[in-house]
Amino acid sequence: METLKTLYSRHDRSYHDNRYVYPVLSRRAGGISVGINLNPDKGCNFDCVYCQVDRTPSGMRGIDPLHRPTGIPVLLEELNRLVEGISSGRLFSRSPFEAVPEHLRKMADIALSGDGEPTMVPEFLPVLDSLMDFRSHRTGRFRIPIRLITNGTGLFRSSTRQAVRERFFSAGSSQSPQDEIWFKIDAADPESFNRIDRSSIPFDRYWSSVTETLLELPVTIQTMVCEIRDPEAPFDPLGDWRIAMKENIRKLLEQGAQIREWHLYTVARRTPDPSVVPLSSERMECLRQSFQEGIALPIRIFS
Repeated sequence: METLKTLYSRHDRSYHDNRYVYPVLSRRAGGISVGINLNPDKGCNFDCVYCQVDRTPSGMRGIDPLHRPTGIPVLLEELNRLVEGISSGRLFSRSPFEAVPEHLRKMADIALSGDGEPTMVPEFLPVLDSLMDFRSHRTGRFRIPIRLITNGTGLFRSSTRQAVRERFFSAGSSQSPQDEIWFKIDAADPESFNRIDRSSIPFDRYWSSVTETLLELPVTIQTMVCEIRDPEAPFDPLGDWRIAMKENIRKLLEQGAQIREWHLYTVARRTPDPSVVPLSSERMECLRQSFQEGIALPIRIFS
């Protein structure tokens, strides 16, 4: 029988024969998160050191590396079947979900996440519209939040940012009050950014775009905290990384960034790089307390 910790560590993007839609038990969402994978090709413009998506040659075996247009009708059919499975309880009669505790046997959100960066997919906005339309045609109790889990780079385009703002936050939109953008910020200095996120985007341009985006869009920041036990180049987040993160998040708030909460979480799933390890609960709490001093923002840890 699966334990709760094991269930939280299982974020498989495969479910039956589905291409796009999959369920996971989410510690942060507090129930079953219905994931929407717009990147079955594993396409991403970051190559995060902690990412459990295996893009090594062996991990890409059998994966079509080209982006194929998202089949929205297929996606919605898969979504409807999974929602019905959760509502009827059928999902919880099958492995591994039969081990989910009763209080977590609920649909917590629809999450645009998956094996890459959803905002970079050309069909991102049509998919978002389709998900909101799907939700609006459910029964009145179906006010499940839609969460965009993103590294933010697609939102650096002003046109995309405006479109997301209109859909998520404008009066008269079909949003749920709980709709959110979970915006990934893993590093606030060039050295850490290059070590953790490993993107080709120059750090100065990245941080300037982050600032511009957060001045316009309300977000919850999500930060992965990990240790890298590489004998030649170890990485300890309680060192310079911590100082830069605290200072730059504080500056973002002073500039007027619309940050609702700050989520600190650590590695829960095996990564292709075995030198990447989670932080203990004690060290995570120490980090939270350090950040909380001088930052008037709810900070939550997930370890």
